[in-house]
Amino acid sequence: MKEQQILGDYRILKQIGHGSLGKVLLAEHRFIKKTYVLKVLPEELSSDRGFVQRFEEEVNGIATLEHPHIVKIHNVSFAEGAYFLVSDCIVDSIGETTNLAQYMSGRKERLREEELLRLLSQIASALDYAHSKEKLCHLSLKLNNILVGKGKPGIEVYLSDFGLSKVIGAGAVISRCFKAMAEALGVEFSMDEKYTPTPVETHKLSKLNLSFLQAYAFLAPEQKRLEDVGIAADIYAFGVLTYYLITGLFPEGVMDISSHIPIEYKCDWNRLISQCMSPSPEKRPQMLTPILEVLSKGSVSSPETFTTPPLKAVVPPDPEPAPLPKPPIPVEAKEKVEERVLEPVLMQVTEPVSAEPTAPMSITPSKDEKYERALTSMLHREPVVTQYQPEQREKRTVEPIQSEMGVIQAGHFMRGSNDGNRDETPQHQIYLDSYAIDVHAVTNEQFSRFLEHMGCEKDQNYNDLIRLKDSRINRITGKLSIESGYAKHPVVGVTWYGAVGYASWVGKRLPTEAEWEIAARGGQENAPYPTGDSIEKNQANFFSADTTAAKSYAPNAYGLYDLIGNVYEWCQDWYGYNYYETSAQEPDKPKGPIQGVYRVLRGGCWKSLREDMRCSHRHRNNPGTVNGTYGFRCASDAS
Repeated sequence: MKEQQILGDYRILKQIGHGSLGKVLLAEHRFIKKTYVLKVLPEELSSDRGFVQRFEEEVNGIATLEHPHIVKIHNVSFAEGAYFLVSDCIVDSIGETTNLAQYMSGRKERLREEELLRLLSQIASALDYAHSKEKLCHLSLKLNNILVGKGKPGIEVYLSDFGLSKVIGAGAVISRCFKAMAEALGVEFSMDEKYTPTPVETHKLSKLNLSFLQAYAFLAPEQKRLEDVGIAADIYAFGVLTYYLITGLFPEGVMDISSHIPIEYKCDWNRLISQCMSPSPEKRPQMLTPILEVLSKGSVSSPETFTTPPLKAVVPPDPEPAPLPKPPIPVEAKEKVEERVLEPVLMQVTEPVSAEPTAPMSITPSKDEKYERALTSMLHREPVVTQYQPEQREKRTVEPIQSEMGVIQAGHFMRGSNDGNRDETPQHQIYLDSYAIDVHAVTNEQFSRFLEHMGCEKDQNYNDLIRLKDSRINRITGKLSIESGYAKHPVVGVTWYGAVGYASWVGKRLPTEAEWEIAARGGQENAPYPTGDSIEKNQANFFSADTTAAKSYAPNAYGLYDLIGNVYEWCQDWYGYNYYETSAQEPDKPKGPIQGVYRVLRGGCWKSLREDMRCSHRHRNNPGTVNGTYGFRCASDAS
């Protein structure tokens, strides 16, 4: 790619990879000057409406993953006709981006067993965490998706591309692998397949084979059959990874790992790999960390006394079936009857058993007869139906602190810009009904009342309302408090869901993007800034160190404060890169696209540059994203 190429808010530094999911770019944010990794999804997927909808549904869960060994996804963006994910840039001790395949090829000796255990424990911990969090699966675990970082002594690894294969689809990933290999070999797929007359260079072919085999070898049997898959596919890939790290080979056919295990290794790696790579998904372990803990205890024993304890968290073999009584009664029914109805039978031997005949004893019902009688009694008993009562989340009676609102009368207005970014064009006229909008952004003291009402930081759909560590609100032993001096500052760290939830609680809504922009202009339709042709730091809070209290700067002509600067403000609309072109054709009360990946943010923030203070400047992010610069204000219809 050309140097200095721009993709959205990012300046491309270089391309660092190209996998089955698309290009991988190293980029720097143009404003905050921080380095990120961008994964640009293939163009054919970005233009597929079905993919966009699936992408929107899945990426919310992926973005919530917070684990020390999972690469954090910060943002999902759309620019130049392509979707791309923005994630942390993981570099090794010399500042290079290195995956586990590159790291292993550069080693001159095999991993020591303690190194192997440390590396696998980090990956196991990350997988177990994600699997327990709404059953999120990686589904593309392989060497290239494990990044080597720097930090503590030893090997530090991080899982990348978590869950993206599910978004793309297993069939598409496999097809793309075949296509990439075919293109490199010079094979043209058509009605009449053709082979290139020029032989492929040996060194190129060996690298290509390694890349293709890696992608294919880590797929579980059910993935190769394109069946529905779950966490068991990740467990299988973990077994393949363990096999490779020990032997340097990918498993094929009947595996004889025992001959490949170094003599100094003391753990039962053969057993771990066999169970993880069981052909039946239901027979694979459900969790990995407990197994590695067992292995780590075994590895410190001496060879003479070492015995491998039984592995935990593995589905045991089916027990031998017990003989059925006559008449036959289901085993399950017997267990329930015995557990709920029968009293335990205690037998005590006080006399030695004699072989001589004894006097006949009174005949009592056999145990099977007791089962039968109890079962018959239970089957003829009137059923008792308990009505299901869903758990009710306690909501406290807390009164909101209402904000003063300014009213903007119905009329025709100009929005957009012909001189700004591509997503701001063209400038065009729209019509809006009368509406009211808060004179200032929602403050910490107002939002903390809402959190008291909710009783937690989640809504009824378990979406985050706010992340307290990114805000000025604290919860200590269940009690909320606001940092000293910040009660009147706008709340930050709020998600779009939190903004919508608060607005609904106070009987309002979020402003549409059109309403927000017209309010910000303050009646000046052609000026780029609400203050005219330019804006100074004494007119708005930007390029500074922190938020300021509401109403710290002069209001605009509509009597509204801080629409520009201080905090980005969530709007109701989905973001559409080319939406202003549509809005110019449908100018009556525009409300944004009917669907999208992320929601609109407007207004710039306390650390933005002057350029972001323009009334027409547009920003966007995933609705579940939290940031120390994101806030909001409310609006309502003016009847």
